[in-house]
Amino acid sequence: MNAIKKGMPSFITSLGLISGCISIILSISHKDLTLAGYFILIAAILDFADGFAARILNSISEFGKQLDSLSDVISFGVAPSMILFRLMELSYVKSAPAADFDYMHPEAFQSIVLYSTFFVAVFSALRLARFNLDPRQKKSFVGLAVPANALLIAGLGFATESDLPLPGSALILNQGFLLVLTVISCYLLVSNIKMFSLKFSNYGFRENYIRYIFLVISAFLLIALKWPGLTPVIILYIVLSLINNRFAGME
Repeated sequence: MNAIKKGMPSFITSLGLISGCISIILSISHKDLTLAGYFILIAAILDFADGFAARILNSISEFGKQLDSLSDVISFGVAPSMILFRLMELSYVKSAPAADFDYMHPEAFQSIVLYSTFFVAVFSALRLARFNLDPRQKKSFVGLAVPANALLIAGLGFATESDLPLPGSALILNQGFLLVLTVISCYLLVSNIKMFSLKFSNYGFRENYIRYIFLVISAFLLIALKWPGLTPVIILYIVLSLINNRFAGME
């Protein structure tokens, strides 16, 4: 029984890693960005659940911490990179006749642009390595957390295949936009920008007003836009973090 108790958080972490692997396969083989996004969502839920289980079961360990980071590289680094890669492929098809773009043998410049999306996986790994060694990131984050970055990108995949008339959706398959997004995403992952966490030490409004504002507006965005609303939700999170840093200081 004690072994099961100690192993449960790592088991949940492993399920999250498998979800990330499935998301990658769905992006590559099935080219289904909606399902790929769902499995990133599942991985994010499991990422929360493994930490919660570790605290409840009092089984926090250095092994679990390392396994969690390795899992996150796959689920929140490689998996969203694959969604970006697929979006970049679609942008080439949209902007040029099919005969001008060979999926299997892209031109040299096309290859550079396509594979640049995997810098998100590299910078996610860098962010996780720094996180493991940074004692400042207990109650808040320094730089954008990899699950948040992955959800931002997954939201674009949802939007691409959505039937809703979404504002700004035409930008998603623009190569310039995707390149800028990749650069900004990589920067945010390793930046020194302080981001508030959603961990509540108490439920008083004064101490948690930025969290309550975020949760309420996020709920409205997700109700109105459904899963494509994940992208504006993460943008809202970044903006509120910047406002909080400027006027209130980081708790």
